[in-house]
Amino acid sequence: MAVRAWVDRALGSPVVSATTQQGGFSPGVAARLVTASGRRAFVKTVGTALNPKTPTLFRQEIEAVQSIGPLSSTPRLLDVYDDGDWVGLLFEDISGWLPSHPWIQSEADRVLDALAELTESLDPSPWPDAPVVAIRSREFLSRWDQVLTDGLAVPDWLDGRVQELAALAQDTLRVMADGKALAHYDLRADNLILTEDRVVFIDWAHPGLGPRWTDTVILQADMRSSAVRLPPLPDDPAITGFIAAIAGGQWWGAAQEPPPGLPTIRTWQREQALVHLDWVRERLG
Repeated sequence: MAVRAWVDRALGSPVVSATTQQGGFSPGVAARLVTASGRRAFVKTVGTALNPKTPTLFRQEIEAVQSIGPLSSTPRLLDVYDDGDWVGLLFEDISGWLPSHPWIQSEADRVLDALAELTESLDPSPWPDAPVVAIRSREFLSRWDQVLTDGLAVPDWLDGRVQELAALAQDTLRVMADGKALAHYDLRADNLILTEDRVVFIDWAHPGLGPRWTDTVILQADMRSSAVRLPPLPDDPAITGFIAAIAGGQWWGAAQEPPPGLPTIRTWQREQALVHLDWVRERLG
């Protein structure tokens, strides 16, 4: 197979061991490798037959990681493969562990501190031509209108208030369009690796330009279902609107048929929608 030959060439020795890694939603291969020479690496590859959209996401990740360059909080990219169908990324193998989920306080504090440092490095973005989140995700972040059109049921407290959330989301899109920071835009526990001295942010498949608080909101949402104390976010209508917009996108998405190769995503989307809705309700009072 061409991808296997590329890996052997890039590592300078044949692969003798491959341990598949679980987690995430993307189809394809994700494995920790050991070569005959003892060298270690991590590879992720996917082809259009597995999911027609995922190779494009991998290409975005390549551009993001190459643009960010060498930071202790991002994985070192060793080589890439792209034959127009299959796309592969070969990374350093990071010996570490995923954060606990539900989160524990010490790890939540450590990761939020590391994210603040990373955001400082990425504002302004080292990839100024990155996609603009507010444009690329406009459809997803505007789903409350579709919820109304489709007549989807909503939690009782939202009866008569869906238009309010839709308006908040649209106002936020205008604010987000001016953001100049590079956001990971998919931060959760399974996209992080902790080591004794590093917090590494992995899986940069959805990068984009936005306000510097974008990733903090996304990460805190992943932490909110855990028994951890989180630093309060500013009482900014744009932040509240962003939370509301994500809630709408996830609520509408959860009602759809699952896409090819991603059978568990709809359950996850409903869970995420409820977390975000609870947060919106808290911020609106």
